[in-house]
Amino acid sequence: MAIGSLGIGSGLDLSALVRQLVTAERQPAENRLLRREANLQAQLSAFGTVKSGLSGLSSALDALKTLQVGRTVSSSDSTRLTATVSQSADLGSYSIQVNALARAQSLASEFRFDSADAEVGTGTLTLQVGDGSSVDIVIDEDNNSLRGVRDAINQSGAGVQASIVNDGTGARLVLTSSSTGASNTISVTVSDEDGDDADLAGLSRLASNNLEQVVAAADAEVIINGLTVTSASNTLDNAVEGLTLNLRGTTQEGVPLTVTVGENRASVRNAVNAFIEAYNGVVDQVRELTKYDPETQRGAVLVGDGTLRSIRSRLSEGLLQAGGLEGSELTNLVNLGIRSDRNGKLSLDSSALDAAMNRDMEGVVALLNDVSGGLKERVEGFSQTGGLLDNRSEGLRTRIRDIDRQREVLELRMEKFEARLVRQFSAMDAMVGQLQNTSRYLDQQLGALNAMLNQSRTRNR
Repeated sequence: MAIGSLGIGSGLDLSALVRQLVTAERQPAENRLLRREANLQAQLSAFGTVKSGLSGLSSALDALKTLQVGRTVSSSDSTRLTATVSQSADLGSYSIQVNALARAQSLASEFRFDSADAEVGTGTLTLQVGDGSSVDIVIDEDNNSLRGVRDAINQSGAGVQASIVNDGTGARLVLTSSSTGASNTISVTVSDEDGDDADLAGLSRLASNNLEQVVAAADAEVIINGLTVTSASNTLDNAVEGLTLNLRGTTQEGVPLTVTVGENRASVRNAVNAFIEAYNGVVDQVRELTKYDPETQRGAVLVGDGTLRSIRSRLSEGLLQAGGLEGSELTNLVNLGIRSDRNGKLSLDSSALDAAMNRDMEGVVALLNDVSGGLKERVEGFSQTGGLLDNRSEGLRTRIRDIDRQREVLELRMEKFEARLVRQFSAMDAMVGQLQNTSRYLDQQLGALNAMLNQSRTRNR
């Protein structure tokens, strides 16, 4: 009998009673599984949080492990000269006087055209900049105008920028070399279809002999520590090893600029502070996940967990590692002003770090390289793929999957329990129905007997 048909014989709501009994049987076991699953999920999330914190610490340790004695560069007047520096630059100052900037040559057509749309003639222009490759540009009916010539030159890749300037007397074609330097002059030869390649008619009006120089090509000239240096470019990247000088303006004679190359101490401070912040973040995470509240007598999700105790212990041990340059006084992080409090959190004494960098910058960097390398190995033992945290997390996921299987078993048991109740209540329901039918039959028989007795009494009177 289906659960929906229960109670037909007895008239009782047996279906609701079966559902209540099944719920009462299921609820305790289901609640236990929910509590266990919630606890396992909380632990899994906690390990994920710790792994994320260790990943951030690993990145900070990478920066320390690869730290070098970097360089900084400054200019006494960045409006006239800026500079960039590489690791190979020597420490010190450079006196630099900028006598001249490199310039690109500009030529303008001597012939004035009525407008940008005026015809210039047809033929072939050949452009060459310095000793570079020459480029042929065909001028035909499609581009036979001053505007068309300008566009054709700009699209040719000849290393020349063309423009049209109206100087009040007419439109002139202006050609400017894309490269600075005295050797990067512009040459324009013409094959004019009118047969004369040098006159002031047709396309030959744009040949070099008919162009006026408006800006002469020139090299840059600087005096570096008393030595004169020339350059075709305003960017000097090989005059001083490790330095790139960007010329922006000339200086007054006898009033040189000063370019200073120093040690990049800010990069060391930033890397150390980033490490301390990441380290303290992990310490805070571990403490938060393992704390115990005596007032509520409740512990955090990973209270007493051996893995987190091991992380805390191994990181603390790594801080005590010695390293640095042989013979250097700087052998541990305490020498650099890195301190640890009673909770295991780090702080930096900036004045102690500055003093150490003043005394032995190479030793500071070498010590940070060594200690961070050892610490990173410890961190990776926990956080890397297949490491201890991954193994713990996989164990938790396995237990969560086992809870899913237990739910399936519980569901099967509840189905059997419900089926048994249905059978029992069906039998009871049928029995009650039979008893009710028997009761009604007896009631009918007794009623008929009583009627016969009443009739008999009536006749006897």
